[in-house]
Amino acid sequence: MCAEAPKYKKLLQEVDSERYRTDTSTLLAYDENAGKFLFRALNSNYFVQDDKTESIEVLDMDEAEKVYDSMPAKHITNITAAFPKYHGGVGMDTYTNLYDD
Repeated sequence: MCAEAPKYKKLLQEVDSERYRTDTSTLLAYDENAGKFLFRALNSNYFVQDDKTESIEVLDMDEAEKVYDSMPAKHITNITAAFPKYHGGVGMDTYTNLYDD
C-alpha cells in the first residue's frame, strides 16, 4: 500500500438503494490528474468516484479490475488484496481503512 493517499472529495451517494461513501471505503487505485478514484465499499462492491462531476459509478468486478489495471497509481498494490473474492483471497484478512493502524 502507498504511504500517503491522494486527496479526493468525500462523497456519499445512494445508487440502486445502496449507500456508497468514500470515507469508509478502501481506495484501490487512482488517476489524480483525471480526478478519478477506484474504491471497494464495505459491502464489497466496487465504484469509481469522479471528483470533477462529484459522481459515483458502481462497477461489477470485471469492470473494476479493468479500471484498476488502467489507472496509473495503485494505493493497494496486491491484486489479491484489492479483489479478494476474485483472486482467491476469500477468508484472508484484507486491509480496510477502518483498522486502527
